Amino acid sequence: MRKNILIAFALVISIGLYSCGKKGDNTTTENKKDNTPVPTNNTTPKTSSTSGASYYTVSSVTASTSKNTAPNFTWEENGKKMSMDDLKGNVVLVNLWATWCGPCKKEIPDLSKISQDLKDKNFKMIGVNIFQNPKSQSIGDFLKENPIPYTILDANEDFVKAFADATKNEIEAVPTTFIVDKKGNIVETIVGARDEASFTKTINKYLN
Repeated sequence: MRKNILIAFALVISIGLYSCGKKGDNTTTENKKDNTPVPTNNTTPKTSSTSGASYYTVSSVTASTSKNTAPNFTWEENGKKMSMDDLKGNVVLVNLWATWCGPCKKEIPDLSKISQDLKDKNFKMIGVNIFQNPKSQSIGDFLKENPIPYTILDANEDFVKAFADATKNEIEAVPTTFIVDKKGNIVETIVGARDEASFTKTINKYLN
């Protein structure tokens, strides 16, 4: 019994070192149980004017109808409406992060390198800023100082709830990363930061 308690305690400490607990004071609309897209609070697309530092606002979220099917969400990127459903046929990495989260920021250079290394493959990467904290650096200011080459979205609790419902697991920490296969199924849920080698090994299981 004591051995099991020590193992459980070690796992909690390990996760704590590589992830951040939920913070911030987000307001949210009630997520509907059917397939109707749910508008987020931020309905006006936002972008920063700095090259390499653009981000876009999630404009709607549609709950998935079956377990481990990725929810569909939409955003407008460079004047074009985009959606998760449009990315079927690609392996998609969806990385949930926050500007105040140290482990999140630490893994961004590795994620950036992967996004560039796999840009000619059937692979897409999306970073989603969640759990905003009004006292922390804004996403726009963060991206001006730290340009990111892959698509960055700004989302709220509707987005988080849709992925939590799809995986039947609460999302209480960032970074949390989902690997979505070419058919749109969530095949991996990774809680905590990882390095380039670990991410690449996981991605390649579904890319090849």
